[in-house]
Formats: sequence, structure tokens, C-alpha cells
Amino acid sequence: MIKNKLMLRKAILAGGVVILALIYILQVIAGSRSSVKDFVVDKTFDTIEITSNDNGSILLKRYGDFWKVGDEEADSGKAKLISEALRSIKTLSVISSSSSEDAIERYGFTDGQKITAKVSDNGKEYLLLEVGKDAANGQQNYIRVNGKNEIYLASGALRQRLSVKADELKAPKKEEPAAQENTPEEAGAVIN
Repeated sequence: MIKNKLMLRKAILAGGVVILALIYILQVIAGSRSSVKDFVVDKTFDTIEITSNDNGSILLKRYGDFWKVGDEEADSGKAKLISEALRSIKTLSVISSSSSEDAIERYGFTDGQKITAKVSDNGKEYLLLEVGKDAANGQQNYIRVNGKNEIYLASGALRQRLSVKADELKAPKKEEPAAQENTPEEAGAVIN
């Protein structure tokens, strides 16, 4: 009888090990099909067009080492932040694969809510990004990429970086030094 109990315990233990091994294998397989995805523009690009209901349409164009917004020079730091944010976008998960009106409204992809950014070079489009609402912490946003239905949760505060007005992107005006008028004393004249 003791022998039977010992054999039963060994069989239960062996069965538990097999079940745990199967669970581990399934997790490894499921993990390799992760919905986390990075969208990377690995080519140089010369044009960024940002459109939103609040700020209208903004065209940033790169000329060598500097950017222009419209016909004026852009603030290089601000243009670089936008460029880098669009060059590599890290997503955390797929939130929805639906294009239903409910999903579009819930995640902020209506025309009045979304921000659209197009990245191109010499007219060839590399990225079409739609940024919806902020997620709960404000450092993540809901996005759609290249016209697909999938809605991703992305990190990087994209909405905050792309919510700009053209005037905010312009380089600060360099002020010319005002011509100083010298008083006779400053000019070294003798006053009697």
C-alpha cells in the first residue's frame, strides 16, 4: 500500500512537470507573436506635414542641415524633436483591429480630434501617422499607421510633440543691435 501511494505521488508530480513544461512552451510561442511593433523610417526624409483641426496644416521642409516652416527658418531644436519622434515609433500593444465608428470615436480618430503626420522624401511617402487621444498617463497615445485599421498604444507623447502651430516652430528672430547715439560727453566733445 505504501508502494502504491509512492507511485501515485510520483505520477502526479511527473504529470505536473509535464503540464508546467507545456505552459512554458505555449508562453514562448505566444511571446514570439507579440503585438509590440516598432515603426521605423530608416531612410532620410525631407518633408514632414502635420495636420490637425486645431492648428491647420504645417509643412516642415529640410534643406541640408536646417529646416524651414513655410518660407521661414524653423527652430532647429523643435524640428529635430519632431523629426526624431517620427523616425522611430515604439508601440506597446494592439488595442483594436476595428474600424468601427465606436472605436474611431473612443480612441480619438475623428477628423476633429486626430493629428495626422506624413513623412516623405522627394514626394515618396514613408509614413502616414494618425495620432488619436492620449492614454491615461499622457506619455502614451493611440495611433494608426499607414492607413491600416489596427489601433496601437504608442509611447513617446506623440500628440504633445505634434500639437504645434507654425509660429511656434519658427526660429526666433535675431534682433539687430540698435544704433546708439552718442551724447556730446560720450563723444569726447568739450562743452563750454
